[in-house]
Amino acid sequence: MNNINPTSIDAAEVINHITIRPFYPSDRSLVVDFFAQMSGETRGFFDRGHGNRTTALKYFDGDTSKTDRFMAEWEGRMVGYVFLCDMDTGVPWLGIAVAEDMKGKHLGRRLIEHAHNHARQCGKGGVMLTTSFANVRGQSLYERMGYERLGTHTSNEILYIYRFKD
Repeated sequence: MNNINPTSIDAAEVINHITIRPFYPSDRSLVVDFFAQMSGETRGFFDRGHGNRTTALKYFDGDTSKTDRFMAEWEGRMVGYVFLCDMDTGVPWLGIAVAEDMKGKHLGRRLIEHAHNHARQCGKGGVMLTTSFANVRGQSLYERMGYERLGTHTSNEILYIYRFKD
């Protein structure tokens, strides 16, 4: 480990030092620490009621069905999380979160691209996601990446779809 501080170097340099990989059985503490570092805003957008934390931790209890989970790792620390759930359907749901100190480094884009590639390899037709109306940063990313806004999912969430093109 070379202990590079992600806030002191540019985005391209940070991205070059990150590995995106599936969860391993020994990763429980990395996942717990990742969710613990979330700001209140991020928790509100991504982990309301600890739902996504609970789902992530189910992996360590042996639940690996229907959800594929990946982490972005930086020097032994989990700095991003992307998952695809309902992998038994044609269009799974995507969820994504980035560590507070890694925001603005293009990690979200890289995580989504990784999830897209995985879903394509699994024969899926696209992915769907929801985000809070208040998550303007996320909406901007999704729309720049080609996600189509389908409408309102719940009273405070927007539904997006990304269709894979042949």
